[in-house]
Amino acid sequence: MAIKGDLHEISLPTLVQLVIQEGGQALLQLRHENGNIGQLYMDNGDLCHANVFHANNLKTAVQTGEEAVYELLSWRNGEFHVKKQVSPPARTIKQNWSYLLMEGLRQLDEKQLAAEELPQEDSIADILSELSQSDSAIIQELMAQKETDTMASKTEQLQSILNSVIQNSTEIIGAAVVDNDGLLLASALSGPIDGNRVAAVSAGLISLASRSAQQLNQGSVTRTLIQAEQGNVIAIRTGSKASLVALTPTGVNLGMAFLECSEMASSIQRVL
Repeated sequence: MAIKGDLHEISLPTLVQLVIQEGGQALLQLRHENGNIGQLYMDNGDLCHANVFHANNLKTAVQTGEEAVYELLSWRNGEFHVKKQVSPPARTIKQNWSYLLMEGLRQLDEKQLAAEELPQEDSIADILSELSQSDSAIIQELMAQKETDTMASKTEQLQSILNSVIQNSTEIIGAAVVDNDGLLLASALSGPIDGNRVAAVSAGLISLASRSAQQLNQGSVTRTLIQAEQGNVIAIRTGSKASLVALTPTGVNLGMAFLECSEMASSIQRVL
């Protein structure tokens, strides 16, 4: 028995989820209001193949596989037709449906943001509101996990930058990346020096230097140097939200130290 309807009545993500839950083999065929045709093939609870055809050429697919899925997720208008017991002609999709849906929503959101149609947060919220409660919860959980993974990846990159400089520099003996609130993002410090203490003290130092420069009408602070009896502290901005703090012993070539810190700060800024 075939199932027909309109995408105004049920969103494509919810429709695909329903067909997948039914199990077995099925073809979900879509016809956009502009005449383009989309095909989604399911087999034993998996989305395994997809095609998109232009209205002026219904014999040759212009998009297949995951690329076709992402295109179809952008369709809000059109008709759908579910046919059961239809074998997939090929298998072009390797990712599971949850991943495809999350990535498709992300790509759609980026396109809408670029076109200045909707703010990014509103766009995602609008799309999620069309899903069932369980689907929406799954996508939000996946998005949160992806954000966590991204943050972990950034931390690893920052740590790698700091470690590389400390291991190869004769001028710098310790370094840390701190945000404007005094939180430690990454550090490469030796001995009894506590990274969190460095972060807190450095944030206060940078804030004081910035306020002092403004009061003296000297503009924004790009770097700060403190020379003490047992060493130097160099602080350099790495953008609007974080700073690099480096420690050096006394008697170093400060010009070389500043150069290494500037290069390190540029690398950190690219990561952040």
